[in-house]
Amino acid sequence: MNEHDEHSLSREFQEIEGLCGHGSITLRRILDHIHGRGEAMLTLVLAGPFLLPIPLPGLSIPFGILIVIFGLSLSTGWKPWLPEKWVHHRIPEDLLRRFCQAARKFLHKVERYIRPRYHWMHRNRMFKGAAGGMITACGVLLALPLPPGTNAPPAAAIVCLSVALLEGDGLLLVLGYFLFAFNLAFFTLLPILGYEAIMSILRSGF
Repeated sequence: MNEHDEHSLSREFQEIEGLCGHGSITLRRILDHIHGRGEAMLTLVLAGPFLLPIPLPGLSIPFGILIVIFGLSLSTGWKPWLPEKWVHHRIPEDLLRRFCQAARKFLHKVERYIRPRYHWMHRNRMFKGAAGGMITACGVLLALPLPPGTNAPPAAAIVCLSVALLEGDGLLLVLGYFLFAFNLAFFTLLPILGYEAIMSILRSGF
């Protein structure tokens, strides 16, 4: 097994899933476990559940706020600060387990295509700062009280950008930029056309 396999994202999620069933799961436990992987791993873990076809009542606001905090850290380089009450807040164990299982299955299929490339993008602070700013903006969208079904687009952009930063994949980073542009268009048109009209346009286009 090479170094990339040992630290693959699917393996990371397998280890996070292993935390379930061994005491209550808090943000502090996850922070301690992924120490060294940075804020991008946290934004990935926090945004990923919104891509699952399961209800997440009451989680979009706190998770969105946390994504904003970690996104700002990515864009500015400042160390994130969290209230102690937040880091000790319990995360639903069943939700975490289901998300980790879904993430592992998906990553097993796509990890062969995710690899470090276009290193000049990751060596340039501007590109990482831009990605952090986009993650922050998408975190704000998650935290807003918007209509049901509108969490997936910003979550998809956050996940794509987070994986790109974690794996050093410049091509995936560009895809994340495009997903962010889609979110800008989607949420700009939302109050003008309405959710149903936009979804009808998207369905007809695909």
